[in-house]
Amino acid sequence: MELITSFPKYHDGQIHDALIHEIQTGMQLKKEMERAKEIQAAEQAQTRVQKKDLPGLGRCIGVIPEWEFFRMQQKYGHKELHSRGFMQYFQKKFPHLSPNKL
Repeated sequence: MELITSFPKYHDGQIHDALIHEIQTGMQLKKEMERAKEIQAAEQAQTRVQKKDLPGLGRCIGVIPEWEFFRMQQKYGHKELHSRGFMQYFQKKFPHLSPNKL
C-alpha cells in the first residue's frame, strides 16, 4: 500500500479557468435538456389534439414540461398557475404546447 504524501498544486488561475469552463458547459447542457423536454412535451400535445377527455382528468388544454411546471408553481403559486388568465396567456405564447382551446 502506497501513501500519497504530496498532492498536485494548482494555481488560482487554473482553478478559476476550470470553474468558468464547468459553469459554461453546465449552462449549455441545461439549455439542451430544456430544449429536449420542450420537444417531448410538444409531441405529447400533438397526440392529444382533438381528443375529448382523458379519463379522470378532463380535456387537455396545455402540456408543460414537469421541471418547468414545478418551478413556476413554486414561483407563482398553485392558484395563479391554474387560473384561466394564465392558461389563456400560455395558449397564446406556446401554441405548439396547447392541444385544445379553453
